[in-house]
Amino acid sequence: MLCIAGAIIISALPFKTQYSYIYINVTTTLDEVSGSDKNSALGNNQQYLWDLFDQNKAEGFVDNNGVPFKNDFGANYMRQVYDFQYELNDLNNLILWYGILSLIGVAFLYIFANNSRKVYYKSNLIASSLFTLFMVVFGLVCLIKSISVMGNFVANSELYNIVSVMQNPDHGYIVYQYATGSNPSLDYLKEHYSCDVFTFILYDVIFVAVMVYSLFLFILSVTKFKATTERRKELEKVVAVND
Repeated sequence: MLCIAGAIIISALPFKTQYSYIYINVTTTLDEVSGSDKNSALGNNQQYLWDLFDQNKAEGFVDNNGVPFKNDFGANYMRQVYDFQYELNDLNNLILWYGILSLIGVAFLYIFANNSRKVYYKSNLIASSLFTLFMVVFGLVCLIKSISVMGNFVANSELYNIVSVMQNPDHGYIVYQYATGSNPSLDYLKEHYSCDVFTFILYDVIFVAVMVYSLFLFILSVTKFKATTERRKELEKVVAVND
């Protein structure tokens, strides 16, 4: 379980990385930023993203429903991308905290020697119960949040992939040139789509696996508690005699 908790913490890093370019820089009041303010913290000029939608020249520049994207990115899509990037951030933080608190939970089990005690007492059973309850409840919260964010991504994957490519300093300017030139094409843009649901599905599987494993530990604790009943009674008699 210690390894699983550590893996959850470490895995929060690649989760954040895959979707790191799905973002926009806006003012605190969510007013559309001016051209001079569109230089992002990563050194990328967001003006190309805005201009790509304003030009909207390339054939096939459509959303997941086949509806052509509207011209004004700021008025039509800025808030949506802004909200999604914070949904991703909230999910990433949940994953990180799940891992950290799992480590604390494992330490809690070690304190009660659940990993090494040959005879289980009520304290071991209570510790195991509390640990399992936490892991399952927090796991369900993470799973529900992940499914919700994944649903948002699936419904708007075209928009989010476009933003991800345009906000990548290695591709944004080139994409803009291809998409708004004399022969506008989205081929270069679509070739560099990198965001998909694989990471969401992977984490859903991890959450379920951790919850199932936690339930297994609880069942194992109950089994050990019952199996050592006679030995526990013998030890209790010895303690009573010595007292």
